[in-house]
Amino acid sequence: MLTGYIQSYDGSFITVVVPYDNDFLFEKQGITECEVTLLDGRRISAEQRRKIYATFKDIALWTGHVPDEIKAILKYEFIAKKGCEYFSLSDVNMTLAKEFLEFLIEFCIENDVPTSDNLLDRSPDIARYVYVCLKNKKCCITGKKAELHHVDAVGLGRDRKDIIHTGMRVLPLSRKKHTESHTIGQKSFEEKYHIFGIKLTPELCKIWKVKDK
Repeated sequence: MLTGYIQSYDGSFITVVVPYDNDFLFEKQGITECEVTLLDGRRISAEQRRKIYATFKDIALWTGHVPDEIKAILKYEFIAKKGCEYFSLSDVNMTLAKEFLEFLIEFCIENDVPTSDNLLDRSPDIARYVYVCLKNKKCCITGKKAELHHVDAVGLGRDRKDIIHTGMRVLPLSRKKHTESHTIGQKSFEEKYHIFGIKLTPELCKIWKVKDK
């Protein structure tokens, strides 16, 4: 991971200066894009720390390891994946803490890790959480096997197999929650569970085997 500083901001564009001296690698790979994380200087919050350690405990119970072992293993996996430096959960910045919590939540979803409370309540980014649930076909409320619930109504008489689904807002819901959403209405359902639908991408359309173009 490279670090630099913000040189200027004109209201529309940020100019970032990053020292870099590997000309051969830069030219060989033809790099034209990069990711930028803005750090606001804030440190990890008590709520973030509580949710992270609660997730360590859940994963530890699932694996049989002690929480400190899980903490060490998953921190290093996250560091390797992100390419960041080693960090301490006592004073890590709030942005990295958020990303690490998302990483732990995604691990639980992908591996069917039972948790002491709903992962939806722990998630710092609902849209990303719903995306990961859709990607793994897990109900975003119960964690059980999901069906595709259309937030954007398909309409009577329309064959769902022929509809272009890309861009349609959906939610992954268990059969029980899917029925409930139709019973109480979409708005009431979203307000009850503090959830909202996200748009299907071509990748998600392939996973759900619905028409994307």
